[in-house]
Formats: sequence, structure tokens, C-alpha cells
Amino acid sequence: MRLPESKIKAAIQHPEEEVRLTALRYFTDSLNNDASVMPLVIKAVETFGIDSAFRILRDAERLPQTESTIDWLIDQLHRSDLDLASIDNDNYRFAVALVLCDAEPSLIAHREPEIRKAPLFPRELDKWISETVLAASWNWEVAWKKFLECADKLSRKRKWSPTDHRRLHHLNGLLARHRDGEAQLLALLRREKHGLDPELAEWIDSHVVKLAGLMRLDAAIPFLIERSHLAEDDIADECGDALGSIGTDAVVEAITSDWECGDFNFRTIMCSALERIHTDQCAKACLEFLCDEQDGEVQLELGHALLAHFEFDGVDLVQQLVESGGDDLHPDERDLRSRLVAAATIMGTPFSQYEEWHDEAVRTNYGWFEYERKRIAENFGA
Repeated sequence: MRLPESKIKAAIQHPEEEVRLTALRYFTDSLNNDASVMPLVIKAVETFGIDSAFRILRDAERLPQTESTIDWLIDQLHRSDLDLASIDNDNYRFAVALVLCDAEPSLIAHREPEIRKAPLFPRELDKWISETVLAASWNWEVAWKKFLECADKLSRKRKWSPTDHRRLHHLNGLLARHRDGEAQLLALLRREKHGLDPELAEWIDSHVVKLAGLMRLDAAIPFLIERSHLAEDDIADECGDALGSIGTDAVVEAITSDWECGDFNFRTIMCSALERIHTDQCAKACLEFLCDEQDGEVQLELGHALLAHFEFDGVDLVQQLVESGGDDLHPDERDLRSRLVAAATIMGTPFSQYEEWHDEAVRTNYGWFEYERKRIAENFGA
């Protein structure tokens, strides 16, 4: 049995930052249309302050927005109490602005003057907000042309900047709004006639896979499964993420059908998909796979998937995975232990080692310890 989503939402207000983030990622790591989540993020920001707001707002980029949440975001960029010499304050205004840049274009197209005139809106994001606003009037053909022009230009560059990566990701998200490009995407996935230069088609391959996931194309499932078996460089992991984004039980059924014949690479790739498909059937499959799995690395990945579902029957299984090593844990095992503590805290399901492991998690900031914050502005530029 899985924890009700209402309980997971409530944990977005938990005093511990890592617990808040663990709860939020249930909604952001899978595509969802739940507009009630962003107001909970706003409440958490207002409750716990700017110092701990950056990470939760970066995750919030993947949430659906509403007129009222857009109002709040714009208001934050009109604040007069932020000293931008502070890295936390500067990163906060960037995180707020990035949520606006990734919002549904129709929600911000008529608010562009307000956003641009906001004293705290980063000038480095002028192009991003302009592109989002323009996309409100794009159809598939226009968006696809913009994407191909950008991809063709970048394919000729010897070195990519973080801004380049962000631009293609942004265009992918804008393309995903249009379902009438399904036939073109499927032709590219099948590597059939698609009308593109073969070298460009090969270069955008991973982006096409990602886009099939963002568009939730059920028809792409068999091709993504097939390519996951091939474990192609730079593509296989994208296939797993895309299957997770499609997020239906049809994906779970396809994975289950091929699980036993899949090799180590296939199973680890599929774990990333299983982690993001929040259905009872998926949680059940994760339980069954973990009970039968012999490979230690795959077991750890399945442990993460079970905890992502907040499946009660998975708590003891995951505890067993990470308690045998005592304090001498590999980093992957320690990460799973920290996640177990956060998930069990949300679920209200203590286990035999909970108090000890929770104390350690709090003491070490869930394995993050004290880390140096850097200005996100440095990742944006020419």
C-alpha cells in the first residue's frame, strides 16, 4: 500500500529541507498536472525563508503554474528588501525568474512588461523570457523550426556552454505542448524517412527521445524499450527518463515483459523509469523485482524506486539493503539510507534503526554537509 498523495503534499511543509524536497520530487520527477502543488511550495518558501528556498524553487520549474502563482512570482521580483551582494538572495531571484521562464507561455505572454520591468529580474534571462512569450503564438511547425535551427547551430560548435544546454531543454519543453508533431517524432525514433539531414537527425537523437517522453507518446514505448536494450551511449539513459515521463501502466507492462531477459544495463535504465511512474501497478512491480533481484547495484536502484512511491511494504526491504554494511557504506548505499530516512519520516513509519539513522541524517544535512553555494548567474551568459 502506498501513502496517500495528501500526506505527501503535507510533507512539503516539513521543517527539514531534505524531507520537503523528497516530498516535492514525488510530483516533479513525474509529469503531472496538479496545480495545487505550487501553492504549497510558495507556503514553504514563505515559512522557511530565502536561505533554503533555492533548491525547492529549482524543482518547482517542473510544476504547472496558475494566474495566482504567477502573481506571487512576479511580486517576488519587485521586492526591495533583497541585497544582491548575498549569494542566497541573488540565487533566489534567479530561481524565481527561471520558474517564470518555464511557465505555460499563455500565462505570462500578457505579463511580459511587468516581468521585464521588475527590478530583480535578471537581465541574463531576457532571451529566455522573450522566447517563452513568443511561444504562446507558435504551432508545432514554428516551434520545430526554431528547435532545428538551434540544434543545427549548436551541432557546429566545438564547445557547449551551460546556456546552450538550457536553450535546447527550453525548446524541448515548448515543443511538447503540441501533439500534432507525433508522426514526425515517431519517424525519427524508428529512423525512417523524416526529411532531415542524416547528420542532424543523428545529432538530435537524444533530444527526440526526451521529447517523446515530454509529449507522453504511448506509441513510442516499444521503440524506447528496444533502444534501452541496446544501451547506446547518451541515448539509453534518456530512454529510461522518457519512459518514466510517459508514466502509464503501459510502460510498466512493457518493462515487466522484458525484465527477465534484460541485462544489467537494461535493468538499471528501467529503474529510473519505474521510480517516476506513480501507480499501484508500478509499486507492485518494484516490490516483486526487488524480492527476486540478485545484483546489488540493481537492488539499490529498485530501493530508490520503491521509496519514491512511498510504498509501506518497501521500508523494511530497503532497510535490509543498507543495514548490512554498518557504518562502512559505499556512497550509493549511504544515499539510499538518507532517502529511506526522509521517506520514512514522511510516511510516519519508523523502523528499528530509524532514530539512529535520522540523527545522523540531520547531523550531516542528509549527506550534503556544509557546501559552498555558488552564484547561478555564472551559468548564464553568451
